[in-house]
Amino acid sequence: MADQQQARPPWWENGLDRRTFLKGSAGAMAALTVATGATHVTAQETTPTATEAAPSEVTEHRADWPLPNRDYANTRATTDAEITAENVGDLGTAWTFHLPGTGPYGAAASNPIVIGDRVYVQDLASNIFALDFTTGEVIWERRYDNTVVGPNGPAVDWGKVFATVSARDVAALDLETGEEIWRVPLDGATGSIQPMVYDGHVYVSTLAGAVEVEGEGEDREFAIRGYEGGHSGLAYALDQETGEVVWQFQTVEEGFWGAPEINSGAGLWFPPAIDEDRGVAYYGTGNPAPFPGIIGWPNASSRPGPNLYSNSLIALDCESGELRWYHQAKPHDLFDLDFHLSPMLATVEVDGEARDLVIGSGKLGRIIALDRESGEVMWDTAVGEHENDELDGVPPGETVEVLPGVLGGVETPMAFAEGVVYAAVVNMATPYTATGHEALDGTQAVQNAERMTDLDTGTGEIVALDATSGEILWSTSVEQPPFGGVTVVNDLVVASTFDGAIFALDRDGGEEVWRTQVEAPLIAWPAIVGDTLMVASGASDNAALTAFRLGAEAEATPAT
Repeated sequence: MADQQQARPPWWENGLDRRTFLKGSAGAMAALTVATGATHVTAQETTPTATEAAPSEVTEHRADWPLPNRDYANTRATTDAEITAENVGDLGTAWTFHLPGTGPYGAAASNPIVIGDRVYVQDLASNIFALDFTTGEVIWERRYDNTVVGPNGPAVDWGKVFATVSARDVAALDLETGEEIWRVPLDGATGSIQPMVYDGHVYVSTLAGAVEVEGEGEDREFAIRGYEGGHSGLAYALDQETGEVVWQFQTVEEGFWGAPEINSGAGLWFPPAIDEDRGVAYYGTGNPAPFPGIIGWPNASSRPGPNLYSNSLIALDCESGELRWYHQAKPHDLFDLDFHLSPMLATVEVDGEARDLVIGSGKLGRIIALDRESGEVMWDTAVGEHENDELDGVPPGETVEVLPGVLGGVETPMAFAEGVVYAAVVNMATPYTATGHEALDGTQAVQNAERMTDLDTGTGEIVALDATSGEILWSTSVEQPPFGGVTVVNDLVVASTFDGAIFALDRDGGEEVWRTQVEAPLIAWPAIVGDTLMVASGASDNAALTAFRLGAEAEATPAT
């Protein structure tokens, strides 16, 4: 890739709006050493029982892209599509759809949902569109114009489209017309998750922040203060017919680690994996705050102890929301080293026996496989670059660079296919002081960390790991941050970098076999259906959902 000036997101040059929490869509995960985690089973283990709980549209369109990461296991892998290493060079631009709304991280930060001949997509101003799969023409649109952090996105089933439509509200729209059926507010700030649908429930969640509401009725405006003291991530199951809360689970322990006026955290950013046989939803959770500390409370002294259930993989019962077990990957985190990604479900053979695994990762730069029933750690592998991420504190008066930084590590979704885990790793450092560069509170601490992270220094790598052992099979370096996750289609791994490059690697060895370019930053990940790959990009007027199709008349834009 040729050297070029790095495009910057809208918030970079102007500093961070204190009323808007900027986290989420581009982040980090890497580590040279493995921290000691903790696993705990809190409910009696149960025998898996088969279920027919998958809703109708998902069941009928399994060969399309009906769920956020294609399936309930979050594998982000398809062998039903036609794109392979032999024909990927025939991809051309079939159509583009302009995305009108942008947020602090650009226009879009997830993939669309594809059901039959329709595509459903949401921008980071919460607007939702139903498009024709073949032509990209608008079938209907629902405008909300509520800026959110992301990564948001739609979910489809039971004749409805579900989405977070502000920093607080979740809505259900009619699948055919886009008309709003119900809309409910949640406790705490949302706008940061693409819902998951299963067994009559809509699974949504909140980040760790407060929502400020200005105006009334349709004129309401929402803003988020991230890491406001006393705010926890919350996992919800809503009734799909009414939006009524069936259950909710608070991811910060009661008491907020001793100082609720200061502490917060354990936000939930991505959809859970659903084990259909066990009836369990697996979530990854975010970091505790403030980090590393604030004036008067350096190096997390306001929150002693492990800070459960931050930086954890938690297993919740789908029907009751009861905690089955948890594993904390990074106790008492000082440096925003989330374990926040959607976990993936996999079955591998160990010593001649099949073992059901749940595999998680995040900005801490480690990929961890656990036994799906017990939470036992099967393997724990560090990926990417690591420096000072195991420090117990930053010496007073000093500034220390930490890798992975606040925008580094495994920030966006992984993929799994045929016994191999694929991940995009961002290598980018953040400088820290013991008080978060003289922060007054958790909100200011994260703003300072992001503002002082030099995006121009970011590089990355795409890695492949053996799902049985965690051994790294290959790693391919990239010169720009790979914020676009990874997706498997047949014999290819598709990824992207922030400068707008989209590329495909050979699954066996990681060699690049195809590359194209969009003229906008990329932090979203693709959906691949049939002969078509579609991905959203952009930060302002150039924001678009682009459909690349085999044999399309317009050639894909060559890389620059």
